[in-house]
Amino acid sequence: MDSADRAELVFVVDVSSLTKKGFVGTTTYNGERVDVEFDDEDQGVFLTSEMATRLDSRKGSRLSLITENERTQVTEAVLSGVGEDLRISDAKVYYGVGKEGGAVVRIRKS
Repeated sequence: MDSADRAELVFVVDVSSLTKKGFVGTTTYNGERVDVEFDDEDQGVFLTSEMATRLDSRKGSRLSLITENERTQVTEAVLSGVGEDLRISDAKVYYGVGKEGGAVVRIRKS
């Protein structure tokens, strides 16, 4: 197992605002504030180029999403796009984070 197999992105997310399709959570990544868009449309995960590289993933890669709050929940999703914004479009993660107003979200390559 090499370092790419163990790489993960960890976000401590607090819900900060509502949108027409979901909500925006804020977190810190590499010392900077980052907005994460959440919705329940099950379109997959959209990462920045640096994040996708860190996970050694590209469009179409399978990812594991671990949501931790009162309980831990694991779901699988596809990396649907790589660009400038961070978006998680998955119903289980959406409701897991939204229900408590925040959570720890871990993203790993499956």
